[in-house]
Amino acid sequence: MSEGIEFEGNVIGTNTKTDFPTYANEDDDKPKPASVCYQWWKRPSGVAAVCLGLLCVLLLARIIGLSVHLKVFGNSNYYVFMEQRNWEYAKQDCLKRGAQLVIINNQEEQKFLVSLNIRFWIGLSDIENKGTWRWVDGTPLTTAYWGEKEPNNEGGGEDCAEIRHVFTDPVKKWNDNSCTSQLNWICEKPID
Repeated sequence: MSEGIEFEGNVIGTNTKTDFPTYANEDDDKPKPASVCYQWWKRPSGVAAVCLGLLCVLLLARIIGLSVHLKVFGNSNYYVFMEQRNWEYAKQDCLKRGAQLVIINNQEEQKFLVSLNIRFWIGLSDIENKGTWRWVDGTPLTTAYWGEKEPNNEGGGEDCAEIRHVFTDPVKKWNDNSCTSQLNWICEKPID
C-alpha cells in the first residue's frame, strides 16, 4: 500500500457537479473569501480607494509645487518660499539647499526683490553683536535700504531683517523684526 490518502470509488476530479450538494444561498460566481486579492477593480470601494490615493498624490505634488517659485535675476537664482517660518529656520533651509538667505548687493537687486511684492526674510541680522548688522556670509552691512525710522528695535529683540511693503519709499523697504516671527523667505544661489 502506498503512503498517502486512499480513496474508494471515484477519484477526485472525475465526479460531476451533481455529485455534490447544491445550496440555494450559495453563489458560484462570487469569489471565495480565501482569495484576498480578487478583482478589486470590480468592487466600487476598490476603485474609490485607488482614485482617492491618486488624488492625494496629485494634490500633494501641487502643494509642493506652489510653495516654491524660482526667479532669475543677474547671476543668481532666487528660490521664493511661500510658506512662513522663523528667520533661523529660513537660514538653515537655504544652507541645506546649497544657497544662502538672500544677500542684497546693490539697488538693482533691491528693486528686483521689492518688485516681488511679498513680505520676506533677508539674510541680514544683528544677532551676534547688537547694533552691528551683518549678512549671513559674515560681511558687514555697507549699503542699506531701511524704511523710514528703521531699524528701531521696537520693543527690543528685533534682530533680523525683512522686506516689508509698509513704507512709502519705493526702494527703502527694510524693517527689523523679531527673529521668531513667521515670514516667507528667499534663498539666493549663484548660477554656475
